[in-house]
Amino acid sequence: MTRSTRPAGRQRPGGAFGPARDETRNARIIEAVLDLIVESGYADLTMGAVAARAGVAKATVYRRWASREDLVADALESLLLPAVRAEVTAAGTLREDFVATLADSSGCLQPGWRRFSAVLAAATASHPQITDILRERFIAGQREGIASCLRRAQERGELSAERVELLLAPGRLEIAAVVGVLVLQEDLLGAVLDVEGIARLVDQVLLPLVGGTPTS
Repeated sequence: MTRSTRPAGRQRPGGAFGPARDETRNARIIEAVLDLIVESGYADLTMGAVAARAGVAKATVYRRWASREDLVADALESLLLPAVRAEVTAAGTLREDFVATLADSSGCLQPGWRRFSAVLAAATASHPQITDILRERFIAGQREGIASCLRRAQERGELSAERVELLLAPGRLEIAAVVGVLVLQEDLLGAVLDVEGIARLVDQVLLPLVGGTPTS
């Protein structure tokens, strides 16, 4: 899954001045943000504290992120959007593709997903806009992942072009229903889905809705 374009209103400085960007340093800053939010909450997070934790100057943080909100949103996004493995797109059936794609895109294979939930909970009460931004990105990512699976199924001849076009039409609820479960999985199910849970979601909900064939 590729990263989506940043929403309007969230801007990171271009870094045209000062030393060239050091991705290792950026990673230390992101890790510092996540650690500090889990330890002491979002309300007490400051750019100075992040800089001290990461071992960089405060100006270094401000050269990369214009505000605390931008920095926290990027830190959370680093947990929310794991890289999709190359072998996902090599799945031989629609079911295999769905399970592999959703396991990757939902973050259930990533230890950071639970960390994401903890950090997001800490940030939500005091800055709900961050939650809104990340929820929108998560929903968009899940929808695109499912849509890509449907298109690959069409290429393999498992679904007709007409069926795929219908499922992807505006206002259809099949994909929206599954994405809703993924977004609210902790509230609805009491836990984050693991790979077996994703497989059950595919077999019991997604495949019947889109017209595929579950294994049981």
